[in-house]
Amino acid sequence: MTAPDLDAGDLPRLIADQPRRSDSQRTARDLFGHEGQFFRVPGSFPDGLPDHIGFVPAVYAVLRTPNPATGTDEFTVRDVNGHSHILGTPAPDQDTAIRNALSTLAGRRRDHARQVEHNRTHVLGLDPVPPVRLGHTATGTCVVHVRCSCPRVEGLAAHYEHVTLAAADWLDETPTTPWKFCPNSPTRVTTQSGSGRLTSTLRNDKGMAVVELQHRDGHRETVDLAQVSDLT
Repeated sequence: MTAPDLDAGDLPRLIADQPRRSDSQRTARDLFGHEGQFFRVPGSFPDGLPDHIGFVPAVYAVLRTPNPATGTDEFTVRDVNGHSHILGTPAPDQDTAIRNALSTLAGRRRDHARQVEHNRTHVLGLDPVPPVRLGHTATGTCVVHVRCSCPRVEGLAAHYEHVTLAAADWLDETPTTPWKFCPNSPTRVTTQSGSGRLTSTLRNDKGMAVVELQHRDGHRETVDLAQVSDLT
């Protein structure tokens, strides 16, 4: 069974029970007092968001509720993870209510993404996108992309502002994983002792990610990636 493509207009799968902290709160009637079902929206929805901006997968309930003005039943989508707020516009049928909710959610997430990039550029003075991207090849090698021209990153896993953060928060957490820079990344390494040409990437006897560089005078130096000042 293939996963529904919400960006292509597929409707999400509906489930009757939503696991909660308490076994007494599993159904829509338990939580909201109305009959209904649950569905999950992935953090990657909607399509086209910048890959450095992600959202936590969210669960929603679509409920059959009475319309106090007309006395007829309608369908309403409510947030389950947060404060039970209504998402989108209620509708006379379930599918339309879900589509209304997804449209509203897509608009909110796109607005948030634009605001994040605006704040990075105009408030924090940073690049619109964090300059360091981490990905994994099919063989498991971690590839570090630094201010490169690669349009896409295979197995994209994380973004960082600097290689030192990528080393401390990711590479050094799994000391057995092989790693390398992508071919389009800078090859001049700057350390406290000066700068030199990158000659290799490896791990030391403690499993820490390290780089080897050759200075202009021919001297070779090995430095922890977590201590590298810059790559240019």
